[in-house]
Amino acid sequence: MDQFHADDGHQRQAVYRLTPASNGGAQPHRKRTQEGGAILSRKDRKNKHSEAAASAAVPAQAPDPRWEIAGAAARVILGGVFLLSGLHKAFAAPEEFAAVIEQYRLLPPQRILAFATAVPWIEIFVGLSLVAGYWVRATAAVAGGLFVMFLAALGSTLVRGIPLENCGCFGGGIHLTAAQAMGLDSILLCLAYCAYRFGSSYAPLDAWIDRGA
Repeated sequence: MDQFHADDGHQRQAVYRLTPASNGGAQPHRKRTQEGGAILSRKDRKNKHSEAAASAAVPAQAPDPRWEIAGAAARVILGGVFLLSGLHKAFAAPEEFAAVIEQYRLLPPQRILAFATAVPWIEIFVGLSLVAGYWVRATAAVAGGLFVMFLAALGSTLVRGIPLENCGCFGGGIHLTAAQAMGLDSILLCLAYCAYRFGSSYAPLDAWIDRGA
């Protein structure tokens, strides 16, 4: 009988050893799992911060100096063209340019003279800004917008069959047909894009203002 009770006690102890702990025994394992997850998450955050710092430490690639020189040349050429065009129109009677604009048949008659008076001074301002290297990106964007407008107006005359003896691009100084003017404006539009992208590198006034700031 005593031997039976002893065997029964040994079996209970063996079962107790094999049976997983209910609440208290599972907690250390859960705690270790939670701590391990926290450690992994801290490592992940550290790795992410290290990767971000490494990417920030990499310097931005400088543009090719040849493109910078091309952008500066495009800026000066474009500014010279705008100055030539604007000065030809500004020192002539506005009625002459208004008569050319009237051929396009795009504006109401009461707006033509005001438009013919304003455009030359806009061209002079854009030309001076580009040559001097002041507000290069903004003025190059304005120049590109003007060329898009000119191309649309010239293209509309070809579509509608309106003959133009003079496009009026340079006032009465240089006479170009609509097709010739569209070719020239397309080239100048490409120069405006080049000046917008790369023309700020050798911009004297912009650089002087940046140093003063």
